[in-house]
Amino acid sequence: MTESDDVYRELGALLEQAGLAEHALFLNWGYQDLAASPLNASESQRQLVLQLVGDTRINGRQVLDVGCGRGGAAALLLETFTPVSITGIDLSPGNIAFCRQRHPHPRLRFRVADACQLPQADASIDVVLNIESSGAYEKITHFWRETWRVLKPGGDFLYADLFTAESLNDVFSALTMLGFEMSVQRSISREVLAARRQNSDRLVQRLVATQHKGLSDQQLRDYFALPGSAVFNAMESGRVEYYILRLHKPLHAITVNTLPDELEARLLQRAARLAAAVEGQAEATSADYFPLQAPSADAKINVFALPYAGGGASIYREWGRDAHWPSHWRFCALQLPGRENRIDAAGCSDMHELVASLAEQIAPYADRPWALVGCSLGCKVAYELARWFAKRQQSPRLLFLMACPAPHIPITHRLSQLDERRFAAEVERLGGTPKAVMRDEEMMRTVGKALRADCALAESYVAADLTPLPIPVVLVQAEDDALVSTEQIAAWRQHFSAPVSVMTVQGGHFFLRQHRAALEQRLVNALSQWLEPPEKQKWFPFAVPEKTHSVICFHHAGGSAASWREWLEPARQVGLSFCPVELPGHGTRFAENCIDQLDKLLDELSALIAQVPHPVTLMGHSLGALIAFALAQRLPADWINGVIVSARRAPQQATPHPWRHEMSDEALMAELGSLGGTPASVMAQPELLALFLPVLRADFSLTERYVLDDCVPHRALPLMILGGESDKEVPINKLEAWRRWGDDQSEYHLLQGDHFFLHQHKTALLARIRNWLTQMQGSSVKARPVVEKIS
Repeated sequence: MTESDDVYRELGALLEQAGLAEHALFLNWGYQDLAASPLNASESQRQLVLQLVGDTRINGRQVLDVGCGRGGAAALLLETFTPVSITGIDLSPGNIAFCRQRHPHPRLRFRVADACQLPQADASIDVVLNIESSGAYEKITHFWRETWRVLKPGGDFLYADLFTAESLNDVFSALTMLGFEMSVQRSISREVLAARRQNSDRLVQRLVATQHKGLSDQQLRDYFALPGSAVFNAMESGRVEYYILRLHKPLHAITVNTLPDELEARLLQRAARLAAAVEGQAEATSADYFPLQAPSADAKINVFALPYAGGGASIYREWGRDAHWPSHWRFCALQLPGRENRIDAAGCSDMHELVASLAEQIAPYADRPWALVGCSLGCKVAYELARWFAKRQQSPRLLFLMACPAPHIPITHRLSQLDERRFAAEVERLGGTPKAVMRDEEMMRTVGKALRADCALAESYVAADLTPLPIPVVLVQAEDDALVSTEQIAAWRQHFSAPVSVMTVQGGHFFLRQHRAALEQRLVNALSQWLEPPEKQKWFPFAVPEKTHSVICFHHAGGSAASWREWLEPARQVGLSFCPVELPGHGTRFAENCIDQLDKLLDELSALIAQVPHPVTLMGHSLGALIAFALAQRLPADWINGVIVSARRAPQQATPHPWRHEMSDEALMAELGSLGGTPASVMAQPELLALFLPVLRADFSLTERYVLDDCVPHRALPLMILGGESDKEVPINKLEAWRRWGDDQSEYHLLQGDHFFLHQHKTALLARIRNWLTQMQGSSVKARPVVEKIS
């Protein structure tokens, strides 16, 4: 059941030692006609080859034996027929060396090669033979396509192997979909079992007596499928069947056909399912995959979560249970093989196989809203699952990815091949595994199997398809993560063409439990916006963006969309479309609660901008400038023409104390009087001020609590920086610090006036903005200008 060179080499050496090399030219399990006289082992093995060939013409043709073993089948065909040539290929150098020595003949050639990457030229072979070898191929469809490629039109494919009862329809469908014509599909399980019964234990006993160490009695019995072995029992019970297939490549055939993705995905699991069927393991059920909470077709959204390397579904045991988690949402932690309730299943080290098995569990719910959560290695599995479903137009609403390098970055630190002692030492050094487990050798061996498989999975994986996915993402990183750098987290951006936000938490790589509540709240906030996108008319009360190159405007603290009303017509006259945003709790949305968390506001705005034609220009005054800058950092670069920031200190500059949102009402009103910008009619009416102050406090809370996250790489933007010469709130030296965030197309302008200078210079600014945007759209890159005054 394996193509492992180590097993072949050990078996070959054992046959030599036992003096049986000449008596073991065939490695197949034989064929015994139930109505005929009993055959000895060699005769039954020869008979199996001849049963497979049947009436297929061999004379005068070129034959390729894929998985030739010890050359018995190739030698038999040369003895029985008159082919032009026979080439045997095998993955085992030991087998090929034996074949070359044992079967010297000018029409026989043997070489080491991979069945899934055949070295033969296109349309160069008349007959391909494959016996009891394909069960070990990880990507069986690659072998079938390679067989099609090397066969001449009119060529024949003779195929014999074990198949699970469940996979037969998939195998038959795939082969015919690829273009093969099937003339024979026949189960010979009873004849193979009869041949195995004819073989006594003497061969195994002799081999066991010869060796001092190496293959065990049970391993040898399994290899030769003797009565009582796992393979024999599986055939006898009907869990697996031995089939011979004769297939034909039509004369008119040129190119191989494609297979449906779902069928390809199921066939990727064939080897694992065959191994499970042989061992008598039941197919994992939905309950095995979802031990904590199962997905539901009635849920408003199903959130599927994947663990870190070696972790089980239980790492998410507390998720989806708090009061802030919506009752109609489902949080479904996926259980991977080899851990917790699936401890007896073998771990999976092949990404394609793992994704195919998980996709099968998610697919029934992918026609409704769903999302993916991943931690460390689980992020890469989540990414490949998202890509798998994106090809089927069933993308998740959001990816929430924690503590993982971008998928194109290879893992250079190899753990999976270390011996037990060194492996345990590395696991302890990396952290995350409880000390009680590390001290218990038996438990470590048990847990270590899944962890090794996960390490092998991570080490062998590098994203192959780098086409950006149109799926919004939240990336989570830790300040002191020694395993994943901020640059490796930031590199995820290139894999998405939708908004990407970054959350930074305190601690090291294993922060999941420490910050569960905050992480879950961030997930709920982000997902809510993409589950029910904001209503555009509510956010854009005066003009909804209906074409590209709109200017989306954000007001100052305490302002509203009406602050920009006087700009709409003059902007239209110079060819600009101004679209002011109304934030919750302001102006026409006064009855709603204000948002005093910037991340939550940016989540909503990201989902809003995703609904309008791109690219856009973002413009903001004071608080609005901060919102415009922070939002631009989340959005894909090609969604943004430029960002206009006015009368706001640069992002890296913290707001000095005392903070206005913490002042008493009396102190805050006095502050408003000195700052200006609030209409005298409002200042003179205590009733209006009482309504106005809570909104103002929420806005000040947004801007004053903002601290630039130094752990997140920020990209340079095309900025237009605007400031007032007499602005005491944001003096010139504070304004100049914006230059750090501008690219080579940025401009910097000082205008006459104080903090609320903007409206005094409407006409001049609109002309300047139009020219700036026109120049950038013409791709003219110029040096950043010195300070320019606009009078």
